[in-house]
Amino acid sequence: MSRGLKIVFVLSCCFLWEAQAFSQVRVRFDATFGQEEIRIGFREQAYKVKLDESGVGRITIPDSLAPGYAALYGPRNVYSFYLVPGQQQEITKLNGQEIKFTGAAKAINIYLNSPFLNNRDPGYEKGEEEFLKEWALMPGRLQAHLDSLPLPADFKKSERKRLYYVACHSLLDYPLLHARLLRLKSYSPGERYYRKVSELLQEDPSAHEFWEYRQFFRNGIQLLGEKKKTETGKPLDKLKCELDYICNHIKDEELASYLVDESMSGYIRYFGTEGMEAFLPLYREKVKDEKQKAAFFRSYEQYTRLEKGRKAPHFSLLDKDGNRKNLSDWLGNYVYIDVWATWCGPCCRELPAFHKLKEEFKDKPICFVSISIDADEAAWRAKIEKDSLDGIQLRVNEEDTFKKDYKISWIPRFLLIDREGKVLDANMTRPSDTKTIEKLTALLSDR
Repeated sequence: MSRGLKIVFVLSCCFLWEAQAFSQVRVRFDATFGQEEIRIGFREQAYKVKLDESGVGRITIPDSLAPGYAALYGPRNVYSFYLVPGQQQEITKLNGQEIKFTGAAKAINIYLNSPFLNNRDPGYEKGEEEFLKEWALMPGRLQAHLDSLPLPADFKKSERKRLYYVACHSLLDYPLLHARLLRLKSYSPGERYYRKVSELLQEDPSAHEFWEYRQFFRNGIQLLGEKKKTETGKPLDKLKCELDYICNHIKDEELASYLVDESMSGYIRYFGTEGMEAFLPLYREKVKDEKQKAAFFRSYEQYTRLEKGRKAPHFSLLDKDGNRKNLSDWLGNYVYIDVWATWCGPCCRELPAFHKLKEEFKDKPICFVSISIDADEAAWRAKIEKDSLDGIQLRVNEEDTFKKDYKISWIPRFLLIDREGKVLDANMTRPSDTKTIEKLTALLSDR
């Protein structure tokens, strides 16, 4: 990061009149991150707070919770640490320096953020057979490293189990990282690789508390579903494959509940609700947590508002010159929207292709609109000036409802609105995707 960043946790006990104890987690970032929201994920709960103008926030966590693995989701980064409710802990990170820990669980947190643990590479550039041989050594190496450290015995006991799933999860990264390192447009491993993944998908209810265990099952099953999608080209077939696997192979009800919710919630975030109605009875049957069910169906109803043919949610945003622009301003034209941020690498890599699209269709009835979700207005303006970004440049302010209305939970995100102001595609393909120019050409040639 280019700016100094400091994080300080101070956990102190405070007692309510009911004598129930809480730990107050004090989080301090550089003041430039003031007013941004951060959260701590701990024991399958999210504890959120908005930083004040000086970059300070306080989160209250019950002392009744047992110590365990936690994650701080701060501006631009995620930090792993071992949280001990009721005890003092401090975490400091300054620009250009390693993260530092003091207080309870200091040695554990240094270990969790060590280069050895976080820079795992079993040879992703290697061919499949050689990679699998190298990967088979990873669990033992991780265990040996843990055993060599003077850490508490009770922590080591749980960490050994977690490390096994850390290694398993590394196996799943092979197709993507192999293609990236060898600069391949795409890569599909052979049957031996998929057999290995299937072989490792063995349930262990005692490991459910570990995020790595749940994620290994989630992503492993998704990987098997991705193979099905590759065969048919349809995301809905991938989802069906995932759900079929869960129904036919997963016996643990808690794990099955988690996986069904993750698969179906993830699908609607990326592809919307079209075709999902047939799977809703399965969701009601498998997912046991009533609060989770309620949250899913609220989200499902919100995503139905973005289905093809529905009136696109109105928005009114300020452009780089301070002028207000409304979606209705472009009625009579198609509208291709790029939702991005200056800190998002994939977003910035799409900017040249987005500009190329604008030039390609500059004489056609289509408007290209860039909408930034940057909290830092100065960074947004600096990017516009540095890269000479032209055209319609808008930014979402804190009080705007654009992100909520369009369910912007990830970026880059692209939207296509028709000439009547109705949704054509709430998850439109990227500018760099050849399908984008093909789809736009077909639309504009039908006039």
